[in-house]
Amino acid sequence: MMLTAEDTDTDVLASLEDEFPCADSRHPSGQSYHNPAQPAEFVLINPCCGDRALVCRSRAYYLKYQAAEIHCGRCHEVWPPDRYRFVPISPKVAPL
Repeated sequence: MMLTAEDTDTDVLASLEDEFPCADSRHPSGQSYHNPAQPAEFVLINPCCGDRALVCRSRAYYLKYQAAEIHCGRCHEVWPPDRYRFVPISPKVAPL
């Protein structure tokens, strides 16, 4: 199921099957504000291709509030962070 930026939060959550590590876990601690000790808490949905990435809270906060732009992993378009959606992957996760 390919998701788009227009899909509802329920559609996004229904597409998940299990718990996942942060997609940026390959980054060392502190680089790109990723914290390897944190699990993925947000689904990051891009505005063009509907790609999803699961990111930890630290990385999501950095991307949403501090990054100047985010690159789409599929088509490599560049977008401002306000065009992306950051959807909590669980009702227990507080929004950013």
